[in-house]
Amino acid sequence: MRSGLVLDQPLKGYRFSSDSLVLADCIKTRFKRAIHEQRVRHILDAGCGCGILSILLSDSFPSLLITGIEIQTGLFTCAKKNVAQNGLSDRIIIRHLDINSVNPADICPKFDLMISNPPYKKKASGRLNPNSQKAVARHEIHLDIEQLFNCAKRLLTGTGRICLIFPAERETDLKQAMANYGFSPQFVQYIHTRKTVAPKRIILCASKKADKAFTRLPPVIV
Repeated sequence: MRSGLVLDQPLKGYRFSSDSLVLADCIKTRFKRAIHEQRVRHILDAGCGCGILSILLSDSFPSLLITGIEIQTGLFTCAKKNVAQNGLSDRIIIRHLDINSVNPADICPKFDLMISNPPYKKKASGRLNPNSQKAVARHEIHLDIEQLFNCAKRLLTGTGRICLIFPAERETDLKQAMANYGFSPQFVQYIHTRKTVAPKRIILCASKKADKAFTRLPPVIV
């Protein structure tokens, strides 16, 4: 990755966390060969926020064509600015949409890979942040796990894959949604804050094609 990337974020709204950096590193490692062989070329960044994931991947792999979808106006505007000021507008398109309303016929071609650091708290669980931008980014208000996999089923190619990071405590929910929409696990990786504690996050990659071999990756300590 080149030095000097510039990323603006809202002063009081949602700001990206280390989850996005961990997921980007995993994708760069696990999909490097597929990207270089152009088996993965078109990527959909679902709920792209300020554009952090798209920008990190595009900076590392200039051949990628990435579409970022963001429902929140402020974050959409921020992502557009970040893409432009990093000189990546020819590789990354940011669209102001609700991913649930995207028509597959409007996507040409369909995507090889969907990536996401999606809302992770159940809508009725915990305290809803009074900042609406943070609330939508963290709680399943506009996008829940079931909807995410439904979108993946519609918008990915027949051999497409989805790769996302999620709280480890919701692993069962994640795998249930995956199975409900006919996806098969390709790899999982657990993210710990210390060796002696339970994992905090899980990275899951699932494929629409069932013949992919499953791999449990070594855990990561952050």
